[in-house]
Amino acid sequence: MEGYWKGQIDLGAQKIEMAFDIKMTENGFVSTLDVPAQGAFDVPVDKTEFHQGKLDLRMDAMNATYSGELKGLVIEGSFTQHGMSFPLNLERAVKEAKQARPQDPKPPFNYKAEEVTFINPKEGNTLAGTLTLPEGEGPFPAVVLVSGSGQQNRDEELMNHRPFWVVADYLSRRGIAVLRYDDRGMGGSTGEVVEATSLDFSYDAEAAFDFLRNRKEINASQVGILGHSEGGIINFMVAARRPEVAFLISLAGSAVKGIDVLKEQQKAILRAQGMTEEMIQFSTNANAQLFDIVEASKDRAEADSLMRQLVKGWGYNEELTEQTVGQMTSAWMYYFLKYDPAEAILKTNCPALLLNGSKDVQVIASQNLPAYQKLIDENGKTNLTLQEFPGLNHLFQHCETGAPAEYATIEETISEEVLERIAEFVKGIEK
Repeated sequence: MEGYWKGQIDLGAQKIEMAFDIKMTENGFVSTLDVPAQGAFDVPVDKTEFHQGKLDLRMDAMNATYSGELKGLVIEGSFTQHGMSFPLNLERAVKEAKQARPQDPKPPFNYKAEEVTFINPKEGNTLAGTLTLPEGEGPFPAVVLVSGSGQQNRDEELMNHRPFWVVADYLSRRGIAVLRYDDRGMGGSTGEVVEATSLDFSYDAEAAFDFLRNRKEINASQVGILGHSEGGIINFMVAARRPEVAFLISLAGSAVKGIDVLKEQQKAILRAQGMTEEMIQFSTNANAQLFDIVEASKDRAEADSLMRQLVKGWGYNEELTEQTVGQMTSAWMYYFLKYDPAEAILKTNCPALLLNGSKDVQVIASQNLPAYQKLIDENGKTNLTLQEFPGLNHLFQHCETGAPAEYATIEETISEEVLERIAEFVKGIEK
């Protein structure tokens, strides 16, 4: 079963190529999904099971599954998403090399890159990453990079963009050490993923922070954490526990509860995709009922039971029910929806730079920057610095609409002005 398996979904008007890269590990099979036409590569697959010739894959973020049976040299099966099922037969293929992006770092490098591993002492899992160290003896200021939602590699690679590699290269060329690491369950990192939440991931980030502070090349009093999206919540969790954190940088981190983030996100994405206001309202009303159940529930079991009753009344079949309810009541999603980052933000006293793009449709600037400002005004949080960048999306690319569908088609990985602002902020901490 191990290998690269490719096939096509026939939608009538078009055919979409999909491929699964399946690997064997000590803990069983793991896999990733490629959809080249959409610029999506190495999308994590949440469940990979192969037993008695039958393959089952589950992609929670996509609300999708694949089920097939190995028959000779072909896996015959079907791909299901949002309740719609399509035949998809897979054959072995060769994975093509990814096309380089213009901002992918190029030699010569005036810094060292070292492969490192460190342990999260709370759970005992191993994290693997890359530490880039500027030339010279140091000690250097340093930054830990924490990725957004979903399991990602140390480069935060998505849609053939490698933003964390670009950030690490930019900062290390300017005298700042950077540690970026594979999320647990990705690359060389281990750890429980299925039942893990943002809180669990925060202890991975804290382990990375401690690893840096114990390196002789690093100035232990100048180690900070940069988080993107969910990482912009996680870095505040760490700083609230650890006053030794010297600074924070939040790239599109949220300042409101997860439920409120997703309510605005869903409307903004549908609007950017050109949906009518009537269709947006219909979708919003349906999701609001699910969110209300999460808000009122005392635990995941109660939410699961109430949601099943609700969607059964909507006429959902068993498969669609499992996808919808399973996603909403997963450990990570349930925690995210109910979590309010305000408490951790208020407990954080180190300098924090909070950036948003005006065209971000995932973490809306007009929702979150005012929420940060309210915390500043009501609590005297002078350590928080806010900045909105016009015309940038969730990845801080210059864009047209901000819709996620644009991410892959934009050659820019992360805007130069954002990179400059990050470096300027970190350098300011040194003074």
